[in-house]
Amino acid sequence: MGGAQAMAKSVFGRKKEYKLKFNHEADGLWYVDFPNWPFDHHNLLMVAGADKLCAFLSEDDVTSHVDVIPSSKREEHPGYACLVQGEHSLTGGSFYTVTGLPGFERDIWLCPVTLFVLGRYPKYIYIKKGQPS
Repeated sequence: MGGAQAMAKSVFGRKKEYKLKFNHEADGLWYVDFPNWPFDHHNLLMVAGADKLCAFLSEDDVTSHVDVIPSSKREEHPGYACLVQGEHSLTGGSFYTVTGLPGFERDIWLCPVTLFVLGRYPKYIYIKKGQPS
């Protein structure tokens, strides 16, 4: 396991399900809401389709709440869309094909901040629109 990935796993652990929040900020861009992020804020920026997914899942174009289940294998999660991992590298992020989300037909790229949020680049990421906590 690589250094950053090992650190992310040891610091944040792994959960079965994550409740993530994304904010559409004053600069017009989407960022993952990651309290106490110790690095530059721009590292939390959603780009290359991830921003479009945040907007698609948002009710008000201000915040987007997303329930996320990472998995190393294909599973059944009724009501969830599935992101299937494609090309990836530890420092270069990971591309995902979005399936099962009618009206959203594109691939997305998730940056290395995924390692801090999920502890890894999962082979499968199951997502659905969440509710504010």
